[in-house]
Amino acid sequence: MTERPLLSIIIAAHNCEATIGATFQSLLNALGSAIKESEIIIINDASEDSTADIVTKFADQYSQVSVSAVDYKNVGLVRQHGISLSQGDYITMLDSDDIVKSGSFPAIFSFLRNTRPDMLLTRLHEIRDLNKIDHQWSGLNPEKLSQDETITRFLIHKDLQAHLIGQFIKREIYLNNEIPAMTCYEDFYVFPHMLMAAKNIYFQYDSPYYYIKRQGSLSSALDRSKISNLLACTVKMENDLPVKFRSLILCHWLDIYIKYSNLISNDEDKRLVDTHVKMSHSFGFFLNRHVRLSYKRKALSALWKN
Repeated sequence: MTERPLLSIIIAAHNCEATIGATFQSLLNALGSAIKESEIIIINDASEDSTADIVTKFADQYSQVSVSAVDYKNVGLVRQHGISLSQGDYITMLDSDDIVKSGSFPAIFSFLRNTRPDMLLTRLHEIRDLNKIDHQWSGLNPEKLSQDETITRFLIHKDLQAHLIGQFIKREIYLNNEIPAMTCYEDFYVFPHMLMAAKNIYFQYDSPYYYIKRQGSLSSALDRSKISNLLACTVKMENDLPVKFRSLILCHWLDIYIKYSNLISNDEDKRLVDTHVKMSHSFGFFLNRHVRLSYKRKALSALWKN
């Protein structure tokens, strides 16, 4: 490519011979002619199956595709490596077992080129049954959000989640937010601070991206090390976001307390969670209009339990 690409698409690939073909084909179908304005960076991380051969063929067929082989066995390091190789004005992430809606990218490219947002965020569309995938794209109709609106939606987990997949974010924001060497929650670690760096934000409800929830995924295979990462990310989120969002952040601490207390064995971590749960027992928390009634009930339940 001689011209600077508009979008860098980074794909982390590890032992994905069974899925990478369908994922890559869906990306081609999504891009269409927009592939000319893109670069596709595939990071093959210590694969032991035929992933290397498959992605090499992609690079042989398409000049926009480059492949880098690493031995990190760490998705955080892989994504950061992809960022270091990128040249696009914007970056999006694609997992090697997910699907992108056909024909969805040209309109997104036009929007990025003409509007120049800091972020074009999309709702994460989770799919557990591949037979329920609807490839129909309803078109791009993003709404402009203020930074406060975006952070609020993110914290109440309504539309936005701390995922980098399916998002279109200026490369300069990524360059100022290094992804840590975490095996999970690496996106949660950087996402709140990235939101603080963005002013011109748009949100698209009908996502072009299908996140395939498979058996044995992170959400269904939590362990103590992953919970430790979750705690570190929640502390960082609390430090990165303004104090006016404290009540909504406490909702996240309540979730940790209720769902994962049995996986927290470290006394210091237990004290950390308990301290934050006690902070929810305040008038400010119960009077906050953004805090859902369900979380106010959880706070009362925790108070009664203690």
